[in-house]
Amino acid sequence: MVDDPLIADVLEFADEVDETSPQSLEFWKVLIVDDEAEVHNITQLALEDFTFENKKLKFLNAYSGAEACQAVLEHPDIALVLLDVIMESDDAGLTVAKYIRETLKNRAIRIVLRTGQPGHVPERQAIVDYDIDDYKTKTELTSQKLFTTIITALRSFKAYTELESLNADLERTNTELLQATKLKDEFLSTMSHELRTPLNAILGMAECLHEELFGAISPSQKTAIATIKSSGEHLLSLIIDMLDASRIMAGMLKLDITSVAIADLYNPSLEFVKQLVLKKNIQLTTILSPNMEAIEVEVDRRRMRQVLINLLNNAVKFTPPGGKICLEVRIGNELPSELAFIRSTRINSVGKIDSTQGMPDFSSWLQFSVTDTGIGIAPTNRDRIFQPFIQLESGLNRKYEGSGLGLAMVKQIVELHGGYVDLSSQLGQGSCFTVYLPCRSTRTINNNILGN
Repeated sequence: MVDDPLIADVLEFADEVDETSPQSLEFWKVLIVDDEAEVHNITQLALEDFTFENKKLKFLNAYSGAEACQAVLEHPDIALVLLDVIMESDDAGLTVAKYIRETLKNRAIRIVLRTGQPGHVPERQAIVDYDIDDYKTKTELTSQKLFTTIITALRSFKAYTELESLNADLERTNTELLQATKLKDEFLSTMSHELRTPLNAILGMAECLHEELFGAISPSQKTAIATIKSSGEHLLSLIIDMLDASRIMAGMLKLDITSVAIADLYNPSLEFVKQLVLKKNIQLTTILSPNMEAIEVEVDRRRMRQVLINLLNNAVKFTPPGGKICLEVRIGNELPSELAFIRSTRINSVGKIDSTQGMPDFSSWLQFSVTDTGIGIAPTNRDRIFQPFIQLESGLNRKYEGSGLGLAMVKQIVELHGGYVDLSSQLGQGSCFTVYLPCRSTRTINNNILGN
């Protein structure tokens, strides 16, 4: 009998294997790489009855580094390589390890380095520089220790391959979702255009009838035509919202940045909701920093008006009759701590494209705050309200009509400007939405304005 530590306790090793377990037709492929045939024979004898996860081992043999590289190339599903270091050259085994990791880009195969000369390649260097999984000297590798080494390696291989499979499934699912989202956006855009064309004709004809351009009409007919107009205009606003949302979600919305007086943003927006406010007997107030009307900023005029109108409309919609709404406009010299952290995280993210990438660190921020005394928002719903087509409860859908796109578009448009939307709310007491825009001012903002 060969005097080798692998043979010394082979019977004890065999006793630890559950031979009653059902055997699978599959195998764990193990590549033995050593230039001594005796090492191959002893290793296979010691592992003859080995079973893990109801699968036995299938041995592949290579007697040189070149043969090992060829075997790994032909069998990419090898689970484990038991690799000698010194064969046809002093670093043949290390060359094989480098070939597996760097040339084949195979990170799944577990590599256990077995050497008879441990001083030749220090353990730490081998593990770090060559990305091997374990390092053993041949003299210490008894059958029991070999058993433990193989079990550990196969568990690691199984976990790695399962993770790779899950990642592949996730990537495939993400690709399918992106494709589905793209198709949905294209469908929304096409349908919105198709609906908008005949609807404009209907509204135009209704306007002509209402103005009696085709002849006199009775009061009841005039009332009916007014209903057609108001319903058509509401439908048109929903279609426009869907068009805008589809452009934004598809990344097709381009901003038309110009120099705009701040007053030219909030005054038309307040005028737009004036009749709605009067109808519900809501008290609407404005708070402006001193000299605010003298300041100009660089924004997309139409889109920023759209942001303010959506926020004001939202406040009017969810504020009961007799309630209060306040629009505050000011220049601040810093972001709230939470938004400042988000900004720094985005700017410092490696490889992440963000609207703030490449921007200077603005020292001043234009702030629009819309505060209401409406129904408020539960903490669990804070993030959901900025998602497209979301309304929080089915009861609210019936009571408060809308597409569920307004706040989603507010967030997207503001972020396209490099800004942020913040929300503070208490259920049953009201909400405050604050828009922070980096102040690319075309006029000097003096310290007096910042202080106020």
